[in-house]
Amino acid sequence: MISRKQTIINILIPFMTIVSPLIGAGYKVSGYVYHAETAEPIPGVNVILKNTDLGAATLKDGSFSIENVPSGNYNILYSAIGYDESLDIVNVPSSKPLEIWMTETFLQLEHVVVTGTRNSRINTNSPVATEVISRNDIQESGARDIAELLEERAGISVAASKEGGKVINMLGMDSKYVLVMIDGQPISGKFNSRINLDQVSTAIIDKVEIIKGPSSSLYGSEAMGGVINIITKRNIFVNPISVTLRYSGGLTDPIGESFNPFDLAIGKRDIRMNLNGSKKAFVFHSDIDYLKANVDKNLVYIDVDNYEKYSIRGDMDWAITEAQKFKVNGGTFNTVEENHSTLLDGQTTIIRNNWSNDYSNFLNDRLKIQALIRGEDYNRSYLEIKPSTGETVKTDTTLETQLEGEFNTVYTDDNRTINIGGEYRIETYSNARVDSGNLQSLNAAGLYFQYEQTFISKLTLVAGLRADGNNNLEKPIISPRLAGMYILSDRYKLRGSWGQGFRMPSFMDKYMNWNHWQFGYAIIGNPDLVPETSTGYNLGIEYFHPGKYKFSIMVYQNTFDNMIIDEQLEPGLFTYSNIDRVHFTGIEFQHRQNYSKNFTGNLAYNLSRNRNIATGEIVHGSPEHSANIKMSYKSKNGKLRSALKIKAVAPYKVQEFVPDGSGEEQNEGYFDIQDRDAYFLIDIDGKYKIHKLLTFSFGIKNIQDTVDSQYGPFIGRTVYFELGNKLGGY
Repeated sequence: MISRKQTIINILIPFMTIVSPLIGAGYKVSGYVYHAETAEPIPGVNVILKNTDLGAATLKDGSFSIENVPSGNYNILYSAIGYDESLDIVNVPSSKPLEIWMTETFLQLEHVVVTGTRNSRINTNSPVATEVISRNDIQESGARDIAELLEERAGISVAASKEGGKVINMLGMDSKYVLVMIDGQPISGKFNSRINLDQVSTAIIDKVEIIKGPSSSLYGSEAMGGVINIITKRNIFVNPISVTLRYSGGLTDPIGESFNPFDLAIGKRDIRMNLNGSKKAFVFHSDIDYLKANVDKNLVYIDVDNYEKYSIRGDMDWAITEAQKFKVNGGTFNTVEENHSTLLDGQTTIIRNNWSNDYSNFLNDRLKIQALIRGEDYNRSYLEIKPSTGETVKTDTTLETQLEGEFNTVYTDDNRTINIGGEYRIETYSNARVDSGNLQSLNAAGLYFQYEQTFISKLTLVAGLRADGNNNLEKPIISPRLAGMYILSDRYKLRGSWGQGFRMPSFMDKYMNWNHWQFGYAIIGNPDLVPETSTGYNLGIEYFHPGKYKFSIMVYQNTFDNMIIDEQLEPGLFTYSNIDRVHFTGIEFQHRQNYSKNFTGNLAYNLSRNRNIATGEIVHGSPEHSANIKMSYKSKNGKLRSALKIKAVAPYKVQEFVPDGSGEEQNEGYFDIQDRDAYFLIDIDGKYKIHKLLTFSFGIKNIQDTVDSQYGPFIGRTVYFELGNKLGGY
């Protein structure tokens, strides 16, 4: 017999089912959370709808369900101990369960990568070999800017530029052959054709993706040697405000006097602030970074004694609908740098501003369109004064602007992806050293196509083609690429790629007209220069044991045609010219292993054999052997993390300018190829979590106290201390 109570319940259940949406009880938000490396479900993940009291925790199968959610757009936060926090946007009512992939903060082996194909792929599933510097690696490095971060990698060296800042050399290739991007967009401000990488603070970086080899089929000019894509922070963390204070100084000569934490005029002081927030369909994120320093002696001919840098960056994401998203981004970088030499005092001021608007629309489950417009302007002014008399010797200003529009369409089904896109860019450039200061302009257009398909679940092939034209070319430059990955077994994968790249001669290459009398040389441009081109391939094998270890070995060759080099016309007079062919050949090995929950090790080695084919001479500035080792530790309670890092480089040839030293207006200086001794650097970094909202960081750089005043940038042993505080939030 059915009781009266049971009868009432049976009546109320269907009644509440019909009425609850009408009285605002709401809908259900459900989904699953998986491990990004192993695809296993993750139990115990906290899932919270921000700015509400609603939330849940995932079950053993990784599932979660949040009931009685009113309709609207929400920011949904996923957090768990040992994993990177993740933020997504959900529109309620949702048409399907959510699917979230989380990455471990310490035992990271895999990441989602985008640079190699312009499509998101788990790294082990990407057909294009991609090296990733993760957020975890960045935190363990103690690096303040992207130049310091890259300096730790095998096959990459960093040099202090006489014009100020730091530039890189990758696999023996000058940095002007490596396209540097932020979130897939090129960085402007290439003084002397090179980006000063110390302009980019690690505070804004989520990860860095590195593609080695020609990539002009997707990215056009300057990608003939490779691509470095700096990806800014995407996740909005629980704490809306964080503040970091950092001090560093020298412990030994020549900058031992810079270690004085209590004197605000000595050493380096860095203040960073991060602001995050969200409201319904809007998410915003901003970073502020200010650095003031003195006594940073880098080279025998130039001592950078004082500089100030600050950068401000912000972005906002708007989920218009579940399918449509709009993002605005903007930032500014400013620096004032003073230097002193025996003949001159100088001051360099740089201001770089950038903005972008990005709209994407998923027309259906398979088709996505994206439109982007961006702009950048760069202003560099340089002042030279004779210290003995105070007389102004030279003033120099460089102005550069870029305005670009891009459209991209992506079609994806079960086993293929098609990318079709186009770009149009307007560049202007002016400098007194170039064509007497006359404004230079370049109008460039590019169209690209890429087809990616997986066959029989084991073979993935990528074919790409790009055509680039501009007002300085008689006919377009065609850049093809083929790449593929074959799955030999559950753990072994074979990858290979072939492609062509190019680089347009810069305005300075073609129209330079500069007499640097105090160092005894003059440079004139060559308007007859033709574009440099490259043809390269790589072949590698990878072994991946999920959650335990991963190693890869790759052989590569990149052949440059019409490479632009410095040519001496007569003593003290130089120009630029195209030469026939240069080979960049080598082999690279990388290994990462998780020995336990507490220890992780990394080892990388690069062998480079780079030659001018016509003369047989070694390409200067390219170390033949380089390696790096890193051992990471994390305590059981997660409060202490530390890393020991070693970078070793064998002897190699460098090009050094030898000035006449007279100070008279005559050109007698010359470039000479010299030997640079082998060196190794040892760093140690650590972090201790005093409180869930307070972290103390520390580090010693160049423990063995290597000093290289001739070529830099080794200035002796230094130390830093850092205090990070998170404010507000949960």
